[in-house]
Amino acid sequence: MLSNSEQQMTQVVWGTNINTSDCQHRFKNFLTNYTLERERDNMTAVPYYMKQLKQIAETEQYILNLDCRHLLEHDNNLHTQFINFPSEMIPYFDAVVNQMFKELVSGDSDNTNIIQVRPYNLKQKKLLRELNPDDIDKLIAVKGLVIRASDIVPEMKEAHFKCSACNNRQCVPVYRAKVEHPTECQNCRSKHSFEIIHNMCQFGDKQHVKMQEIQENVPDGDTPHHIQLCAFEEHVDYVRPGDRVEVVGIYRAQGMRINANRRVMKNIFITYVDVVSYQKVDISRFGVETEEKADDVKMDDDIAQEEIENQIQEVVTFSDKEIQSFKKFANDPRCYEKLVDALAPSIWENDDIKKGVLCQLFGGTVRDFSQSGRGRFRSEINVLLVGDPSTAKSQVLQYVHRIAPRGIYTSGKGSSAVGLTAYVTKDPETRELVLESGALVLSDKGICCIDEFDKMDDSTRVILHEAMEQQTISIAKAGIICTLNSRTAILAAANPIDSKYNPKMSVVDNIRLPPTLLSRFDLIYLVLDRSSPVTDRRLANHIVSLFGEEEIGMKQQAEVSREFLAKYISYSRKYCNPEISELAAELLSEEYIKMRNIGSAFKTITATPRQLESLIRLSEAHAKMRLSEVVGRQDVEEAVRLIKVATQQAATDPTTGKIDMDILTSGVSSSKREVITSVSAVIRQLLKEDEERSKSGVRYMNLKDEVSLRMKKSNMELHDIDFKNAIRDLEDQHFIGLFRHQSNPTVRLLETRD
Repeated sequence: MLSNSEQQMTQVVWGTNINTSDCQHRFKNFLTNYTLERERDNMTAVPYYMKQLKQIAETEQYILNLDCRHLLEHDNNLHTQFINFPSEMIPYFDAVVNQMFKELVSGDSDNTNIIQVRPYNLKQKKLLRELNPDDIDKLIAVKGLVIRASDIVPEMKEAHFKCSACNNRQCVPVYRAKVEHPTECQNCRSKHSFEIIHNMCQFGDKQHVKMQEIQENVPDGDTPHHIQLCAFEEHVDYVRPGDRVEVVGIYRAQGMRINANRRVMKNIFITYVDVVSYQKVDISRFGVETEEKADDVKMDDDIAQEEIENQIQEVVTFSDKEIQSFKKFANDPRCYEKLVDALAPSIWENDDIKKGVLCQLFGGTVRDFSQSGRGRFRSEINVLLVGDPSTAKSQVLQYVHRIAPRGIYTSGKGSSAVGLTAYVTKDPETRELVLESGALVLSDKGICCIDEFDKMDDSTRVILHEAMEQQTISIAKAGIICTLNSRTAILAAANPIDSKYNPKMSVVDNIRLPPTLLSRFDLIYLVLDRSSPVTDRRLANHIVSLFGEEEIGMKQQAEVSREFLAKYISYSRKYCNPEISELAAELLSEEYIKMRNIGSAFKTITATPRQLESLIRLSEAHAKMRLSEVVGRQDVEEAVRLIKVATQQAATDPTTGKIDMDILTSGVSSSKREVITSVSAVIRQLLKEDEERSKSGVRYMNLKDEVSLRMKKSNMELHDIDFKNAIRDLEDQHFIGLFRHQSNPTVRLLETRD
């Protein structure tokens, strides 16, 4: 039993079991005594959080990151109160930390900064769909994908009022987003005479963030849940759409009015989360997580905004032991082969495809040519897989999506132009029109995997032209005009139109994609299902072994684990930026000239400057696999081999067997263009021989038969598609006119011809 004097001294927060003095004393004891488990045997070890306070004094970053697991381990009761009553406990924790900090740096009397406690690493992490009324006003931790971040909104923290009768001024703090308007002046006793002075009020930064449930947490057949986040002060503009984050915050519920002019409330409440701390989490689906705290990044006013965004996005910490293992692996002569074996080991062979996808995962070196007028050089590598069904194209896409730290997986038929770019919606708070990011914007600095690429609508494919080369998406909708970044690599898979790839037809004719879009892919792989008794038996044994106890791919996985592969790629992308040496530059120029000279004898284009840029990107990506700072000869040679195996195979003219880049750039090969030109010449000659008949009109089918007979004399065969293309070319040249109003169209020679 407490004595009367002790009962009078005890202060308990109304509605809780929090004893203010006891709470502060126990938290101070935690800060001054807690040591990590590995340091507890060391008698001279400094308590963990006392080190943090000293580090704050040195770095002047006034944030104390509180690991809730440490608090749970030291004082279970205090941890329970902290989780159940965070709105009351966090201010007490801040007060204790600031008091201890002042005692620690007593000589610094000019220090007026306030240290804020940022809890993280809660024991219980909840799914968005698991949040219920029991969690309201409690501290929770949820993971999700950020899909929208609003502009910065000013939020009032302290209201300033002035009496209109006697000019008496009064400051009123804002409590839970509400301002108590003073009703009576204490100076002149006037009633309802106060008016607010906005210029004297204190405001803070606020931002509304929309977060979506992570895909792997969504049950089968359900749609992902969403939740609104409210971020304040230093958490504003920290996360961007596409980031995977773990949010620690206070779950709130707010009533809604039926009418803005009435006090009647709805029986449904709006729920949201007040953000206390952010942690960016790059999750690959097999369990690799790299985390970074929002407060570990120092914002410098002198750094450009883009550099700040890159600094925030790319901060990933690696231990010294991991870095040593990366460098040791990079020095292995079989480093390249081991990486290929580790990538999708369940997929049999297809080593060249895996090598191209590996280059895409590592990427090239980011370069900026804005001063020369060109702009940003694309470092991302785009890959297209074209071929027969059941050749594991979708499996490659799924694996890359699992290992990529950032990106979206989508299907061509289920995607629209709006879903890929951005769509206009109303902000729930301000009711203004805002843009919500689509798949390409959410995949910024990641990989966007698009399956069933051939089944996309034409209007959807049009927007990919700008995104794949300029790395931006221009939007002009509902009065919103802006340009969004889409610095993403695209990995696409497409099937032929007849479900079976026809080797006698070009890639453009097989999948019916615009040649301007195909030319933007660095690597185009033809994945063909060729029948062979030997390869069929090996493939069957491999697939059957995946369902048995002994997997063929287990040995490959044991050599390089998927966790190591993911971390190795992240380390290389962040810290390795190889430069092109003089030898590599000379080799690149020579190889490009060789590729151009292949078609000089046939007067065909076998390489374009885009192929040279692809060579540069692939060479840099191959150098990154070895953590090399310089692009060497072996990197250029491998890049040339990949280009020849992939893109030039797709650009081979099926009629002549020669490489012709015109197939990818214009959709028509040089040999086909020569045939169309010769057919046009025959049509011109026939119409000029009998001008009077030609002016009155020649039936379409009769003209086709005459052209066919004339070409047979020259031992040439006329195809329907060639005749149609020739007629279309002559019509574009205004040499003839095609009149289709009759059942049998007629061709007339125009008077205004050249």
